[in-house]
Amino acid sequence: MQASPEQVRLVTAGPALRVSAARRLLGSRQAEALWLLRRLDEDGWRPDDLWCAVDASDRVLAAGLISRHPGRTASLSLSPCVRPEEVPLAARLLDRMACSLQASTEVALAQGMTDAEDPLASQPFTQAGFQDLAVLACMERTNRRNPAAPSLPTGFTLEPVAGDEELLAVLRATYEETLDCPGLADLRRDQDILDGHRRGKPHDAGLWSLLRQEGKAVGAALLNVSLDGDRIEVAYLGLAKSARGKGLGAVLLDGSLLKAAERPQRTITLAVDERNEPALRLYRSRGFRTTVRRRAFARPVQSST
Repeated sequence: MQASPEQVRLVTAGPALRVSAARRLLGSRQAEALWLLRRLDEDGWRPDDLWCAVDASDRVLAAGLISRHPGRTASLSLSPCVRPEEVPLAARLLDRMACSLQASTEVALAQGMTDAEDPLASQPFTQAGFQDLAVLACMERTNRRNPAAPSLPTGFTLEPVAGDEELLAVLRATYEETLDCPGLADLRRDQDILDGHRRGKPHDAGLWSLLRQEGKAVGAALLNVSLDGDRIEVAYLGLAKSARGKGLGAVLLDGSLLKAAERPQRTITLAVDERNEPALRLYRSRGFRTTVRRRAFARPVQSST
């Protein structure tokens, strides 16, 4: 029998509820739940970032986790909804988690990601006031050795990033009329975006580059080694509006693949808005294939100004 809304409490998972909440979150056995809690402890998590909905008997009905990231963002994840009648409670819990972030200036934007093939998974986010940003194609390819060098047109150069001011300026230019998650940049401060790309630690400067036309930066490619060190991630690749439609995306990507080939990681990954057909064509032409489709959501919890 399902508990009525009046009987349900939305609480952070204290010691007595922690294992049950982790089990509910993963939809798995106790061993996996204990593994998750150990990993969270190793990562220095905050105990009040694990949430659950409990009935009068302290039975965990739903669970959620807040994962904080550099750039004042946080990822919110939920236990799976198996039946449609579970969605309203999951949405209530998600809303409570997002509201809890308003008390701190450390997070400005709450984000979520669901399986694009599971329509039930997206409903709690939309009901909790999250903006449906895009369906992302998560793609990967082998980090091949000795790739072809980019063919640079006359007047164009690929150079290292020299400083934040110029990088922020070209990033802002690439957001104009972008086809990749349009509107997302408006939800975040420029410095937060850059901090997010850096992930709170020094980046590999050799994997960040600018495309210049007669000395002026018109594009940026930001690649990182994944946090676990086993792959290269294309964090961002974009062109200013004036540089689009001229084959320069291929120049920027090829230059990045050439740099990545110098690293030992065997795989390169990225995520791209499925509405961005020019980017999809480019990535496919360079051997990237879609491995999974994710639906991305966002909800501001602080002002972006």
